[in-house]
Amino acid sequence: MALKSWSLLMVTFFLCHDRSTMSLSPPCDSYIYCTGKLLHQVQMAKLFNDDKHFVDMKLKVNPGVVLEAFQNLTETSPTPITKEQLKLFVRAYFDSPGQEFEKWTPGDWGDHPRILQKISDQKLRLWASELHALWKSLGRKIKLDVQSHPELYSQIYVPNPLVVPGGRFREFYYWDSYWIIKGLLLSEMNKTAKGMIENFLYLVQRFGFIPNGGRIYYERRSQPPFLQLMMDSYIKFTNDRAFLRQNIDLLDKEYDFWMKNRTVSLIVGDRTHLLNRYIVEAAGPRPESYSKDIDLAQTVTEAAREDLWLELKTGAESGWDFSSRWFIDSNGKNNGTLKDTHTKYILPVDLNSVLCRNERILALFHKQLGNPRKAQYYDKALKRRIAAVHDVFWDRTQGSWFDYNLISNRSNTAFYASNLAPLWAECFTEQEPGETAEMVIRYLEDHQLLWYTNGIPTSLVASGEQWDYPNAWPPLQQIIIEGLAKSNSEAGRKIALQQAQKWIQANWVLYQKHQAMFEKYDVSGDGKPGGGGEYDVQVGFGWTNGVVLELLDQYGDQLTSGVTGQTCFSLLTVLLVGLLRSQF
Repeated sequence: MALKSWSLLMVTFFLCHDRSTMSLSPPCDSYIYCTGKLLHQVQMAKLFNDDKHFVDMKLKVNPGVVLEAFQNLTETSPTPITKEQLKLFVRAYFDSPGQEFEKWTPGDWGDHPRILQKISDQKLRLWASELHALWKSLGRKIKLDVQSHPELYSQIYVPNPLVVPGGRFREFYYWDSYWIIKGLLLSEMNKTAKGMIENFLYLVQRFGFIPNGGRIYYERRSQPPFLQLMMDSYIKFTNDRAFLRQNIDLLDKEYDFWMKNRTVSLIVGDRTHLLNRYIVEAAGPRPESYSKDIDLAQTVTEAAREDLWLELKTGAESGWDFSSRWFIDSNGKNNGTLKDTHTKYILPVDLNSVLCRNERILALFHKQLGNPRKAQYYDKALKRRIAAVHDVFWDRTQGSWFDYNLISNRSNTAFYASNLAPLWAECFTEQEPGETAEMVIRYLEDHQLLWYTNGIPTSLVASGEQWDYPNAWPPLQQIIIEGLAKSNSEAGRKIALQQAQKWIQANWVLYQKHQAMFEKYDVSGDGKPGGGGEYDVQVGFGWTNGVVLELLDQYGDQLTSGVTGQTCFSLLTVLLVGLLRSQF
């Protein structure tokens, strides 16, 4: 998009900030799991196919003993220690990952949740029953030994059992857990869902924010802030006002973290807006992807390496690790490859949409609890946010919102599924009911995004990164579908149902083939698990199960396991309408 006609000036320290004055902390304080010579040598020797394997291993003895033994090994060896020596050392001092958990089956799991009765298609009902059963295999309880001897583990202790995503993700993850919790609530596992929320509140109390995931090497970064939405979902299911009252201060505290540590001010015309971004000021490579970060840094100058590692951690904080969405080349344009990641220079539409929902939820919570001053505070914040999202992100000509590039002072007008998050967050104003959704629909049709048979792609850029084409991710599908479904547009509600049918069909077909749920899916061709990025596609999968259960709950009386004549007719109607609109 061309530079907006009104004056847009940045009021932000970091574009003119001397990087040499910034004080960067290590990813955490551990000289085994986060930084140091032992970590470097083991990871660069690539003893394991996945760097995350090593930093998830348990120490057999105190870390001081391990570090001293490693120093003795390196000092007494006449030549640089070999890969075989490292293997023997790791085998002597570390146990395999997973030692931090004990066996646990959720006590609130039952055979026949009510959601099953809402699903008309017998095959989908059986499938939903099997997904409901998966919560047991994804459930984890952390041993008390992790609390008693935290120095022996990279696992962050939390007091209640939890549900993990699956695969290599052996711990909780922040934004994943929102869709997991929604799925648990639909499975009538209210106690497990509440326990997970209590874990996150415990983390806010301990750290002042919620880390990216349940490992100490995630301590310096967060993920999209969904705690308030988790609580909102739980309260709607249970009406547990006492729990809300007990923890409202911690919900405020988590919101304050984002407003104090992740903001940028922009002047738009005669208005100053405060918007949020991701930024992680921690030094060095990511411990869980150490060798990949070191190797990538060889492609840039030595002076640029520390900044690249900062940007990679910032990209990981976004949850979109990684995507062309964060690439900014040397000319300031949204272009390049992974080494051009500059996440902190981008104002993300979806992050600000999530915070918009947070402000609405917190205003409502405080009204319900009889706190008028706090309710008014969040009401004002919500109004300011809606104005900022309109002024900075909204493009009425195209009918979509776009991320903002702080280097070029321009919107990035490429399609990303996150562009539509304000519709889901209801973070907009309109003169006529449904007009915004109608413009968004035209945008989707103009870019032929409704033509894909297996869902809406994350982007239209085939960068090889996992948060790009041809991958489609469950939370993004749900956000788009929910946004259209609750709009005042009849066409939007029809498209929401059609996209739900596509997504359920794509997930169900692959489940029949592999007997597994995947973290991401490929929208191209006949459908297959997603790919690209730093690791193989993972199975499990927490948020995938949660999104499917949510769609089955909402549309279970209309969705089918096969493409019926009515489904074909509906899809053809969407295509024909799109073709007709494109002619005018």
